Amino acid sequence: MNKKMEVAGLPLPLYLGILALTFAAMYTGSVPGGMVGGFLVLLVVGEGLNFAGKTVPVIRTFLGGSVICILGGAVLTASGILPEETVRLMDGFVNEQDFLVFYIAALITGSLFNIDRDLLIRASVKILPTALISIAAGVLVTGLLGMTCGNTFTEGILYIAIPMTSGGMTAGAVPLSAMYAQALGADAGAVLTKIAPATVLGNIMAIIFGALANALGKKSPSLSGGGRLVNDGKPVPERPPMKPTFASLGTGLIMTMAFYSVSALCHHFVRVIPTYAWMIVLVVAVKSAGILSEALEDAAREWGYFAIHSMTAAALTGIGMTLIDLNTILHNLTPMYLVTVTAGVLAITLTAGFIGSKFMGFYPIESAIAAGMCTTNMGGSGNVAVLSSAERMELLPFAQIVLRSCGALMLTLGGILIQVLG
Repeated sequence: MNKKMEVAGLPLPLYLGILALTFAAMYTGSVPGGMVGGFLVLLVVGEGLNFAGKTVPVIRTFLGGSVICILGGAVLTASGILPEETVRLMDGFVNEQDFLVFYIAALITGSLFNIDRDLLIRASVKILPTALISIAAGVLVTGLLGMTCGNTFTEGILYIAIPMTSGGMTAGAVPLSAMYAQALGADAGAVLTKIAPATVLGNIMAIIFGALANALGKKSPSLSGGGRLVNDGKPVPERPPMKPTFASLGTGLIMTMAFYSVSALCHHFVRVIPTYAWMIVLVVAVKSAGILSEALEDAAREWGYFAIHSMTAAALTGIGMTLIDLNTILHNLTPMYLVTVTAGVLAITLTAGFIGSKFMGFYPIESAIAAGMCTTNMGGSGNVAVLSSAERMELLPFAQIVLRSCGALMLTLGGILIQVLG
């Protein structure tokens, strides 16, 4: 059978039969709990959405499978097509049982062991200034356009720009709403309802822009590094091709979980640094010191790439089902609100592409993605969504650095401004 008519390696008729049985299990309340049911629903539904995104002509050209996995998952939840019991099961699997942690930890470890140490350090020093200048441009545009939504310039910054760039929902919008509520004497839930749409919608626009940037890179190769951020003319150190075995994948899994566990322990004692940030620090330190053998490093990167190729559609669909609340967005959305958020993300993206390419020695598209779009993401899951839509998973270490550093700064700025201007 033509490979284009296969979904996850299954002939299309067989896949459709499995999909029908999966939905039958959902509607009869027969989906197994825990990991079995979670993987079943996300892999089956996610691979189908990914297939649609990569084969439907218009969607394939402008969005791609990654965007459709996220939006499709969100639509399935918001429309009520998924039974409430299934939605609760997915939420538990993705967020409480930490499927996303399992997935993102593999990506961080694998991508860091696959990148040259000197390149990582050189790029990290330059990418934060690029991101901060880009955010400043986005904040200015958002403040000005926010006035068309009935806000003052200050309110546009406080309620749209800062929530959009504060590092996500759990680490950004939620503590931000608590700070705003305390300063204003208001209800934190009401404040969160007001600022959450900017956080979610900013991430969605970044996902769409990521897909468009990928399409632009294919049409204009001179603008793209093909996933490489630094444009310094130096040859990229080549790693031998990966030849994973069952044993090496198991070794890579153990190493990934060990790095995450040690990072969680470090976060327990130094809470100001997030667990994922600790992972980056620890993996880079181990890689720089040459503590691990080449075989062990290869095992870690092989496991990371296994996760990318086998679980990305499931992870993105889980993000859409459990973290993207379309009902909340639509309830608060007006045409000018949409224009304001879109223009803010676009200003950040274009500024990052310009500053990075003209002054920092970055490729324009990679800079626009890592130092621009990734400042408006909803945590590590948002980074995965944007980089997947842009087909630039190699940029994940830089995206994590940008998101966490700039998010913490914007969160602090929001706490100060609400006290002074609120």
